[in-house]
Amino acid sequence: MAGRLGRVGPYALLERLGRGGMGEVYLAVGRRGERVAVKMLRDPIENDPDARLRLEREVRALRRVESPYVAQVLDADLSGDRPYLVMEYIEGENLLDAVRRGGPLPESRLIELAQGLAAALAIIHSGGVVHRDVKPANVLLGEDGPVLIDFGIAQVLDATRLTLTGTFLGTPGYCAPEVFSDETVGEPADVHGWAATVAFAATGRPTFGRGTAQSQMYAVLNGKADLVGVPAALLPLVRAALHRDPARRPTAALLADRLSRLARVAGESSRAPGEPSVPEPTTRAAADAPARTAAKPVAGSAARPRRARAATALAAAPRGAPEGALGIPTGNAALVLVALLAVPCVVASVVYPLATFAITAALAVVIRAVWTSHWLVRSRKPGRARACLRALAFPLTLAGSALSAAAWPGLPAAAAGFAALWVGSGVRLEPEWWSRPVPVTIAGVAFGVVSGAIIGREIERAGAAIPGLRREGLRALAVLGGFVALCAAAVRAVAFFF
Repeated sequence: MAGRLGRVGPYALLERLGRGGMGEVYLAVGRRGERVAVKMLRDPIENDPDARLRLEREVRALRRVESPYVAQVLDADLSGDRPYLVMEYIEGENLLDAVRRGGPLPESRLIELAQGLAAALAIIHSGGVVHRDVKPANVLLGEDGPVLIDFGIAQVLDATRLTLTGTFLGTPGYCAPEVFSDETVGEPADVHGWAATVAFAATGRPTFGRGTAQSQMYAVLNGKADLVGVPAALLPLVRAALHRDPARRPTAALLADRLSRLARVAGESSRAPGEPSVPEPTTRAAADAPARTAAKPVAGSAARPRRARAATALAAAPRGAPEGALGIPTGNAALVLVALLAVPCVVASVVYPLATFAITAALAVVIRAVWTSHWLVRSRKPGRARACLRALAFPLTLAGSALSAAAWPGLPAAAAGFAALWVGSGVRLEPEWWSRPVPVTIAGVAFGVVSGAIIGREIERAGAAIPGLRREGLRALAVLGGFVALCAAAVRAVAFFF
């Protein structure tokens, strides 16, 4: 198949999608007919060794990051006369064009965008990569959430910096102050870009003005951000992320966590059924920026399921308002619950050592019944009917959980407890072993630790498949059995020595 614009390697170029600071992006097709995005160095800098090095860094950065929020690298040729990079093609409009066309995003969609972009940065930073050019034109609004693109000036933390004294790479209105002041540029710079991008999406105005590059630099260095119109729910996070001192900005992971809570509250209540989480993608974006580096993946590819799984399991907030797991609390409330339950449980375990086994087993059964009842109604629309159905089914799930827990984690936990009891009894088991508190306490610790580990892993797997499941409280209950046994053992140790 011959492309209208010629060929690059095995790829036939169909149309130019955009032009950026270091190259041009083309829609192309491969030998098998798959649609891809090809990014090439533009002619004026094709012999620039720094430009080649930046493109090589882009390839390294993108291959290093496994993220549903970053366009996947499919191929690259950096040794030819015209180096190029091939990425998956994602149909979507960039945030800059979407806001220019439709105005500021509604609050619920804005929170979802902010949370998804923060999660993308958190994943990128965990791979040791700093993007360095987070701005609206580099955020695609795909069907499965925002996708961060254009890593042409990405900073890999363990590589040599390319930025020279007195120069910078990036867009002035979305660069962090440290970029202009020749300070160390790291992950906080991306957080600053995140805040400026979110503020633009909220107001429809450039966060640091529309003036010259010099006036925008001045506004950035002096903290003169235009935040009028940013929703009150987001304003504290945006202000914190725009702090002049990089060390005082929140991390992307912290932002993603805080925003996931806001998204749970704002999601379903302000969105009509079937309404998309971002503005509908258009089939054509403006070509005056590196807008669409990708479009919808080839039918049958694994890219879309990969995004859908990660949006559920990793960072994207559940669409609906969260329903508690039968009243199981989260956060600090989960810690309070553990504290309130731990005291009487420890007392019971000290007075009756065998109570440790009963406490751990009961917790395992309740936890399994909770997530099982959630799973049974997962396909129903959140509301009172769903909560009532889950409550009515809970006795049955509790009975089923008791039977299943006897085998798993019951058998491996019982085996560990028996081994600990046997060793603690001096490698022999006396007829009235239950009356010996020290060996029984040791066995209770082993039983609780093994049971808690198995149930904890079960909670994580269930949470990834059941949106709205409150895992924090369930995790706290999962470790409570082992914690009670350890406390009882500590009490007996103190009594033995004193």
